[in-house]
Amino acid sequence: MDNLVFERAEEFIKKEFINEKTGHDWHHIERVYKMAHYLQKYEGGNLEIIKLAALFHDYTDKKLKDDPKCAELKMKAWFKLNGVTQIDIEAILVIIQNVSFSSKESSHSNLSLEGKIVQDADRLDAIGAIGIARCFTYGGAKGRYIYNPKDQKSTSIQHFYDKLLKIKDKIQTDTAKEIAVQRHEMLLFFLRELEDECNIQF
Repeated sequence: MDNLVFERAEEFIKKEFINEKTGHDWHHIERVYKMAHYLQKYEGGNLEIIKLAALFHDYTDKKLKDDPKCAELKMKAWFKLNGVTQIDIEAILVIIQNVSFSSKESSHSNLSLEGKIVQDADRLDAIGAIGIARCFTYGGAKGRYIYNPKDQKSTSIQHFYDKLLKIKDKIQTDTAKEIAVQRHEMLLFFLRELEDECNIQF
């Protein structure tokens, strides 16, 4: 696949996500792209499919798109226009459809190696210091409290217990597992410190 395809893909995605304010912005996508590339060096897999799937992994996300089906059609058209083969398009689509934490198939053992790498790269960006920052960015965009001891379900902190603290055990590649351990510890340290600061006794 021509390297120009990846350059054009980067420019296309940058423009599409330029006004994204929930923590799923271009910088998130770029981090996932770079992490997926890093994981591939140690885990193997088809780098071209991994790179395109990483760049487009949020393109049809229902949290970000009013019409995910329309977004998928636009994405397919972009791939065809830029010379991506039908076989590669289908492989990329399967990865994108299953990358989400909430996807019914997202932890399925039958995911391709490429799918596991992109999924792990995306999940790693949801934990650690950057994951904490993104959690509160998303919560702020949705009008959530940071911390409310009387109604924790309405807070960004609840997201740690619903999702973030579960991610480490859902990582699938060995290289990503090593990274996840350290980032998980950062979540635990932050939550302990937050509880101490929010419940200081006078």
